Amino acid sequence: MSHSLRLLSNPFRSLKRSIGTVHDGPIGEKLADKDYILVNDRAYGKIKRFDQYVAEKQYFVTRIKENVTLVNPHSLKNRKVETSNVIRDITCYLGTPQCQSELRHRVVIFQDNNGNEIRVATNLVHLSAEEIADTYKARWGIEVFFRWIKQNLNVPVLFGTTMNAVFNQLFAALMTYVILKWLYDHSKSFVIPCKKMPLIRFAKQIQHDQLQIEWIIATTKVLEKHVYLSNLKKTVSG
Repeated sequence: MSHSLRLLSNPFRSLKRSIGTVHDGPIGEKLADKDYILVNDRAYGKIKRFDQYVAEKQYFVTRIKENVTLVNPHSLKNRKVETSNVIRDITCYLGTPQCQSELRHRVVIFQDNNGNEIRVATNLVHLSAEEIADTYKARWGIEVFFRWIKQNLNVPVLFGTTMNAVFNQLFAALMTYVILKWLYDHSKSFVIPCKKMPLIRFAKQIQHDQLQIEWIIATTKVLEKHVYLSNLKKTVSG
């Protein structure tokens, strides 16, 4: 792979100050960088932009919507991989006569792990269809990461929009999560089954000072044991 897949490690450099009230589409256009392969979801799948990327020699892999017409498709002769999830590998024009690409683009159609059909347009001609499918699927790691942040770190509002402000807030939230997760995992063994609860409810009850008495007793035992062991370790080492 002569042009390696690299994700934007510092997207803040190309974004204007935003508090999340601006649509992703216009902001996402500012992420174009010839040193990277742009891997985008359907929100960024504008047909005319594909032609522009080719003219600017910007590599991209972008999912296209299900209703985008594939005009005059031509199958590429590629060696079939037995374990491949690729359905079709073609070149074609995209869109209807009212809004159609001026250039032919490569389209790889494959199935995800749930059997859903995914169609991506790309100008990467030196990669196999399987590599292009894997390139698009790699972005799901980022999606899962952001979903995990939303579900677990309790960061509904960013207090600042600079890189340092965002990182500091996320690091503080992550440290808080690790401590709560440690306390939760060590305490639940002291709680009878009918009083057990998921981690997210445990964290919310602590946040609002509403922790159930059974869990208060359990966490107290854990903390007292931890303090005792820490003091014992200091005594032995001293």
